[in-house]
Amino acid sequence: MKRLLLTLVCLALMAAPSLAQPGGKAPVDDVFDRGCGDDNGTDRCSDAVQDKMRSLYGLESGKDLIARGVTFRRVMLVDGYGRDVVAISAYRAPGRAPVIEVRTPGASKAPSATLETALSSEAWMRVIAESANFDRDLVRRKGVAEDEISLCLHAWFAVGEAGDARRIEQHVLPAQFTEPVYRRDAETACRAGLGMSFAFRLADIAYEVLAECGTIDRATVRNIPMLLATCAGLKGDRQSAGEALAVLHKLRPGIGLTQIESDRLVAHDADSVQPQLWSLLQTAGAVFFESPEGVDVDHVTARGTAVYWNTDKADDDEEATVELALIRQLDGFVVKSLRVSERRPMKRG
Repeated sequence: MKRLLLTLVCLALMAAPSLAQPGGKAPVDDVFDRGCGDDNGTDRCSDAVQDKMRSLYGLESGKDLIARGVTFRRVMLVDGYGRDVVAISAYRAPGRAPVIEVRTPGASKAPSATLETALSSEAWMRVIAESANFDRDLVRRKGVAEDEISLCLHAWFAVGEAGDARRIEQHVLPAQFTEPVYRRDAETACRAGLGMSFAFRLADIAYEVLAECGTIDRATVRNIPMLLATCAGLKGDRQSAGEALAVLHKLRPGIGLTQIESDRLVAHDADSVQPQLWSLLQTAGAVFFESPEGVDVDHVTARGTAVYWNTDKADDDEEATVELALIRQLDGFVVKSLRVSERRPMKRG
């Protein structure tokens, strides 16, 4: 009897806004055979698609970076539903110490400050070491049973790039220069290859050195790349905003809060907010918050949309704007004020 090995590579469970996808789809029976298709069948190996991905993040082309004397390592990650999630780049430019940065789609237009920090020499060398073989194929072990079928669903996709600028050769006298080198790889998680491994290791390095992201509760995100994308979207004081995310995560209908637990999320001198908050959690079908803004170490503001479903007639669904002010109290954030606008017909599309 044939055995069925079902491999579910599902790395995206958080809700994320729908993003426009690059064009360039290849026939499904071809793009997946080549290991180039994301969950929507978009050919992520395509030069044109990768150019659009870089444009989405506001990134300079690898060859242009090398021409300016920049040595870099970069990955762009796509989640298991074909959505562009995050770009992580480590650079060493002439006259600058190495840095690592994180960008989300639309970063060139976003109001948030760039999420970037300097890398120590040790961290930079770790980046270089982790990228040594990311563009190489693994030789698979022989002897896999012929009757074993492997299925891979909702896999993430990684596009990796590496550029080494012209440098002085270190072990040759008299002085000679190395030639510039540019490498890249596009890989689905279904292949379980070195490219995806490098992408997640670069994400780990970024998470370790970006202090701004350390306050985000890892239990509220699917993985480190998603955490970095969430962190990059925060506004103002990212450390304070990251702490407040834990409160916003609880303020979702269906999370299972009791009224007592809901009341504990309200500031001790804001009794009038308690019934407002409980009413919101009981009447709204869903509440979607935008990225919060850290005003300072003790204050955070957040804005979102409450949705009210009409199960009898979808056209009658309504929405309302929700505005929160959160304050640090007993070393944790709680709701100081809450405003819910009048309901309006829900926007479609």
